[in-house]
Amino acid sequence: MKQLLYIGLIAIFASCNDAGVQVTNDSGSPTPDAAGDLALAPDDGTSPDTGSTGGSDVADLGAPALDTDTPDTNVPDLPVTPVGSPGCIDGTGIAEGENTFMLEGRNRRYIMRLPNNYTRDKQWPLVLALHGNGGSTSYWDGTSGDRNIRGVLADEAILVVAEAIGGNWRDYAEEPSTWPARIDSELLYFDEIINQASNELCINPSAIFAMGFSGGGSFSGVLGCLRTDIRAIAVGGSVIYFDPESCVSTPASWITIGTLELVPGREAYRDFFRDRAGCATTASAIDPAPCTAYDNCDAATPVHYCQHPGDHIWPDFGSQAMWDFFKRFL
Repeated sequence: MKQLLYIGLIAIFASCNDAGVQVTNDSGSPTPDAAGDLALAPDDGTSPDTGSTGGSDVADLGAPALDTDTPDTNVPDLPVTPVGSPGCIDGTGIAEGENTFMLEGRNRRYIMRLPNNYTRDKQWPLVLALHGNGGSTSYWDGTSGDRNIRGVLADEAILVVAEAIGGNWRDYAEEPSTWPARIDSELLYFDEIINQASNELCINPSAIFAMGFSGGGSFSGVLGCLRTDIRAIAVGGSVIYFDPESCVSTPASWITIGTLELVPGREAYRDFFRDRAGCATTASAIDPAPCTAYDNCDAATPVHYCQHPGDHIWPDFGSQAMWDFFKRFL
C-alpha cells in the first residue's frame, strides 16, 4: 500500500512538471526570474509538508528536477514603455531652417537646426538660443567666429534659434508697465516652440536648455525661473527681467560677465542664481580659465561664473564652455 502511494505521488509531481510551472506577477502574467528561468519560492523549512523540517517534498520523493535550460515559451513578451517626448514615437519632423506660426495675432518665427545625424531613434537635448535686444536670429545662426554654436552642437543637440517680438525681449523704448505683458507673450512663444519640438522630434524632456547674450541671456533667466522644464541656462552680460518672488524653478547656471561691464545689475543676476542654487559665495577654479565653480551648491544645480577681461561681448571660449556645461546634465 505504501509503495503504491509512493508511486502515485511521483506520478503527480511528474505530471505537474510536464504541464509547466508558472509564477505570475500582479497582472497574472508569467514572470521569469533574473536568470530567465522560472522563479520558485525557496523552501525555508517553515512551509507545511508531510513532516519534513527542511527540504522540499519533491526532493524527498526523488521527483525529477525542473529543466532550467529549456526556455519558458509560456512567458509573453512584455511591452516596451516609450521614453522621450511624443515625437520619439510618431513625430513627423520639423523642417530645417525657418519655421513660422501665428500667435496672438503676430507672425512668429524661429530657426531649426537639426544635428547632422538626427534620427528619431535617439532622445536629443534641445538648446534654445536667444539673441540680444535689437538683434535677430542671425546672431546665433552663423557658422564661424566665437558665436558658432551651430558648429559646437552640429552632432550633439537640436538647436532652436529664437526671435523676440520686434527684436527685443525687453523694449526699453516702451513704458515699464508694458514689460510684464511682453514677458507673458514671449512665454507663450516658447510654449509653442517646445510643444512643436516635443511632438514632432525626439526630445529628451530632461535636457532642455536655454542660452543667450545680453537681453537674450536675461530672458533665458526668465525661462529658467518661470518654467519647470529648463534644466540649465548659459548666459552672458545679463540682468534680471523677472520678479524674483515669482520663480518656480532653479536651473543650473553658467554665467559670464566682462570685467568692463561689471555693473550692479549684472552682479545681481549672477548672485540671484548663485544664492537660489544654495551656493556659497566662495568659488574654485574650473576649466576653462577664467571660470570658477561656486562652492557647496545643491548637487543638481551647480553654478559656474566666468569673468572675462572684455566689455559687453560673448567671449571667445563661451560657445564651447556653454555646451560643456550643459553636457553635465545628459
